[in-house]
Amino acid sequence: MVTTRRKSAVSYKDISDDEMDVDGFVNDGEASKSRTRSSKRAAHDDTEDDSDEDLKPKTKKRKMTTKIAKKKGKVTARSLMKDLFSTLPLDLIYETFGHLHPLDLLHLARTSKMLRSHLMSKRSISIWITAREAVIPPVPECPKDQSEPQWAMLLFTHDCTICGSPRIQKVDWNLRLRGCETCFKEHIIYSRTASKAYPDIEDLDTVLELLPWTNTGGWAHGHSSSRKFYLSTHIVEMAEIVEDFQLRIDAGVKGARAEFDEFKEKKKASAAEQSESGKELKEWALKAARMRHVTDDQLKDERKQAMVAKLIDLGHDSRDVQKVADTWRYRSRNIFDRTTPLSDSVWKRAKPKAEMLVEEAKQRRLDIERWPTREARRTVAKSRYATFKKTYDASPDKLLPIYSAFINLPMIKEVIRSDGDDVSPDIFDDAFDKLPAFLDEWRRDRRVELARILLDAQVPPGAVKPDPIAAEQEGFLSLATSFFSVCGRWSRYDQTTTHWMTTMHGHFNRSDGYHPTFPIPKVNYEDINCIHAVPESFERAKLLIELVGLDPKTATRLDMDEIDARFWCTECSVLIHRSTNVARNWRNCIMHLNFHGVTSPWKGWEVLTLEDRATIEKLESNASSHQVIGWNTVAICLEGTAVNLRGLPFKLEAAPPPADI
Repeated sequence: MVTTRRKSAVSYKDISDDEMDVDGFVNDGEASKSRTRSSKRAAHDDTEDDSDEDLKPKTKKRKMTTKIAKKKGKVTARSLMKDLFSTLPLDLIYETFGHLHPLDLLHLARTSKMLRSHLMSKRSISIWITAREAVIPPVPECPKDQSEPQWAMLLFTHDCTICGSPRIQKVDWNLRLRGCETCFKEHIIYSRTASKAYPDIEDLDTVLELLPWTNTGGWAHGHSSSRKFYLSTHIVEMAEIVEDFQLRIDAGVKGARAEFDEFKEKKKASAAEQSESGKELKEWALKAARMRHVTDDQLKDERKQAMVAKLIDLGHDSRDVQKVADTWRYRSRNIFDRTTPLSDSVWKRAKPKAEMLVEEAKQRRLDIERWPTREARRTVAKSRYATFKKTYDASPDKLLPIYSAFINLPMIKEVIRSDGDDVSPDIFDDAFDKLPAFLDEWRRDRRVELARILLDAQVPPGAVKPDPIAAEQEGFLSLATSFFSVCGRWSRYDQTTTHWMTTMHGHFNRSDGYHPTFPIPKVNYEDINCIHAVPESFERAKLLIELVGLDPKTATRLDMDEIDARFWCTECSVLIHRSTNVARNWRNCIMHLNFHGVTSPWKGWEVLTLEDRATIEKLESNASSHQVIGWNTVAICLEGTAVNLRGLPFKLEAAPPPADI
């Protein structure tokens, strides 16, 4: 005998004369944990008598519970229901139930075993029919293969018929099954693979031809085909019935063969009829869905118009209100786009958010209307800032905010976004009067921060670190060893570059010193400061300073620039061919450190001999474009070829880069 893990929602066994087929009814919508308890309760109810004389529970435990309730003076729902059926005529009760929605009848039948015994009785079928016929919009008649409760469950509940998962919309009308994707994939069997799924069923073809089928597979995502698919539990149940007939036939029971033939003809006709009705039900479902969409759109439009009228009455601009009501950006926030009618209580809850959206739309409209004026003011501010930087000589370095940072300063942004149409330079007078004091503080804060970054990298762990403020005031940032590794924001390949104080201004795009990489984001800099220092680089830089006879602790950039020595990189592999090695000044050497990295062993530097230095100076003086041979761009080798920091050939005819200092 073939067994199954779950009971089917549709039973092919004959329905008794006393009770409608409700197989699976109690389990529908219940939690999985209570499924066993509900099944036992359903099995117990199926054995109860349908008479009206004995509705009182007969178990000793229930009698004790009733006595305790009466003794304590409590009124229970069970006692009230018993009084209701004992005092009112049954016809009046049934008439009252007939005014309920079928979904309410389903819920009511789940409240107690007494109500279930009445509502599941075939004598109460008129209640279900009356309730179904009163539904608006109308629903189809109950098919012959379904009981009224089953039909109500399929139409009005949204739980999976098999596993009970909630909010299920997918329905297979041929199989009379509402199911989730998981259950459809697990329990819908293709006819050609059924023999592999059920190898124990001998006459599988006979079983399948007696069952209803669908042309939508479990993995088809709702798309139909010409194939036939069956529900697994249907196959198991029908196999049991066919096996019973075969046993009777093999036992020589008189009339068993004729009875089996009659049963097959009946089931074939029923399956064909169910398939045809499934097509009609599918068309009805599509039409009903379209009607619901039309009705929902009408309800939403009525709600929208009502909210628009109320917002305009409150004094809001009709342009802003209509923009909020019609634009999906605002409607997606689920205020206007609802089917719930706009009652007083609903409006009271929706009003604050609706006004917030209208105010947001107003600001967007004003920004668009004022954009030409604000853009003209930005141009004026940019021109005045360029003039201001030429006259502002509080410090010899270039540590000033770039334009994109300057234009977002609070004092400048306030003038740009102020009301009015004035675009004359005079509107920025007050802001530029305050600008020198602001920049002094801005520069001081950033210089202290840069000093802190260097001290954190240069001072060994555990040693006492000098105060960054005092170090900055003593000229710490002017030392030759005070340089930074900066992400290549302006580099196409996001290469790390080296900067001293004189060239740091371009890396303060934001006040916090953070920015994303551009244009190729190889590294996530959201959690990494753009400006940092590498301890190993300082040790290698000290070798350069010591080679020219200076003290790394006191040597400044100007001291190294005055000596203007040239060095060979002893780490470069081209050292074997001395004629192709590159002569670099001290700044170019420090930039060259990024090419080798900081993790590999370092062989050091070598000062050019007098003979090599004379050759290099001659080549530099004879270069067609001497400006391109600088510390931050290219160097030159003994062959007279200009190369970049990586040792690759460089065209001397290229445009000169900006000067360092």
